[in-house]
Amino acid sequence: MRVQDQFNKEFRQENLKEIFSNHVVYSGATGIDNMNQYAFRKQLDSQVEIISRKMIEGSYAFSKYKLKLLTKGRNKAPREISIPTVRDRIALRAMCNFLQDRFSESVKFTLPQDVIKDVKTHALSGDFDSYIKLDVSNFYPSIRHKTLRSQLRKRIRQDHILDMIFSAVTAPSVLSSRKDDKPTEVGVPQGLAVSNILAAIYLQNIDKFLSELPNVKCYRYVDDVLILCSADQAHDLAQIIIKKFRNIGLKIHCPAKAPEKSKIDSLANGFDYLGYQFTNEHISARNGSIEKLKASLAGIFTSYKHSKNKSLKILEWRLNLRITGCVFEKKCKGWQFFFAEINDEKLLHRLDHYVLRLCKRFGVEIKPKKFVRTFKEISHNKYNTTYVPNFDQYDIPKMKEALVQYFSFDLTNMTDEEISYHFNKKIGSQVKELEVDVKDFGY
Repeated sequence: MRVQDQFNKEFRQENLKEIFSNHVVYSGATGIDNMNQYAFRKQLDSQVEIISRKMIEGSYAFSKYKLKLLTKGRNKAPREISIPTVRDRIALRAMCNFLQDRFSESVKFTLPQDVIKDVKTHALSGDFDSYIKLDVSNFYPSIRHKTLRSQLRKRIRQDHILDMIFSAVTAPSVLSSRKDDKPTEVGVPQGLAVSNILAAIYLQNIDKFLSELPNVKCYRYVDDVLILCSADQAHDLAQIIIKKFRNIGLKIHCPAKAPEKSKIDSLANGFDYLGYQFTNEHISARNGSIEKLKASLAGIFTSYKHSKNKSLKILEWRLNLRITGCVFEKKCKGWQFFFAEINDEKLLHRLDHYVLRLCKRFGVEIKPKKFVRTFKEISHNKYNTTYVPNFDQYDIPKMKEALVQYFSFDLTNMTDEEISYHFNKKIGSQVKELEVDVKDFGY
């Protein structure tokens, strides 16, 4: 299919309306214009017509983004997240679909669990005795626009399409709009539908280089690189890879100066990657990953303690969801799904014991689900288990029950469509809380 035809297909009005229904309708976020999806829905037909017409004719311009700062912990600069307007969010999602289709042969997205599964196989194979772990410093904000454009031109020659992509890339992220706000000259905003695909396109040459290296096994997940290799080649190979990144404006944390970020060592000494800790044949979650989960479990009890109605039923439901995770919008969500590749059953028993201690400390008599049982269900009965909720299979009666019991809804005079909307919106917000437990490892 011709590039322009491919582009036009993604920006058909019916396709844009589908994007609104599937990706935007449950979000409460507002961009710089402060228009929420409720107000936007009333103008849906006219707004979608504007996106479609202006994109296809090549005149669409993105608005400034609302800047949101997310803390990364003490003594660390906050992560900058860019929030687009509702209209731009639809346009960005369609653009993401176009780019993924266009670059499907050179850019592959793999779930972190699947990356870990492969790492586990090769780390235990006996073929390698050492590893190189490299971390890119300030990845998204360091992406050079000129280099990104040349990478995009490999599959997109039309300047008007490239210009609209760069309208999205260069739109400034601001706390409040001012006339003298200038376009961004370097970096890709984080938090947009196109952020990850553009970052992956930027690194496609490096990915190709890594995949063709002989006698090693290479992995890159966003800005984390892991190479399994032999000791005699590790240091030279690390310098070659660091130089490759430097050539496109990306700085790698130095293994000698920042060993907590980048490291060269023997596999026998263990290593961590994507939140997992590998120690010979023992595979567990890294301490930081465990502590983050424990803090979120304690937070559920603290919320209960300070709530007005102190519903044990709601406490137990929220706790169970945090323990088991769930299936929602055809995706497996939660800590246990992310760490499905561990073989540390003792950790799961410790987590179950921790939950029981929390119940005792807060004086509540409930019977929460178990980490140990959940792990076995996910490992051996993933597609048939009823222990882990699958919200995609909920019919209207089950949605009603959940809304009344766990969210205190009054469903009087509510249509089935409204019930479905409120259910998906509420579950979506709960799932976002699950994602906080593993947010540092998601694309």
